[in-house]
Amino acid sequence: MTKKTLAVLAASMALALPGLASAGSNDMEVIVDGNTGAQTRSIAVSVADLNLASDSGLRRADYRLVRASKQVCGYVSGSILPVTSDYRTCYGSAIEGARAELNTLAQRMG
Repeated sequence: MTKKTLAVLAASMALALPGLASAGSNDMEVIVDGNTGAQTRSIAVSVADLNLASDSGLRRADYRLVRASKQVCGYVSGSILPVTSDYRTCYGSAIEGARAELNTLAQRMG
């Protein structure tokens, strides 16, 4: 995620969540789905402990989503060798869907 994209995401979430000081709901999970071939893996990523109205909270949430997206797509022990087009497609789809779900969650909490 580029700094410009992160800034836009942070600004939109900050506007959507003006009264949220701390995320404490049990419903604060983002589901990350990865499809590799015929196999689909999912991971629930909790953001309940993050303040999504802050830049720091958004960066931490995004970091968790990136890690989960890599994991559901086959990133193992720090690397995937070789990086295949299936992995790139899976990762791109997984992170895009996770970020969209995070944005929806942030808007709903506002």
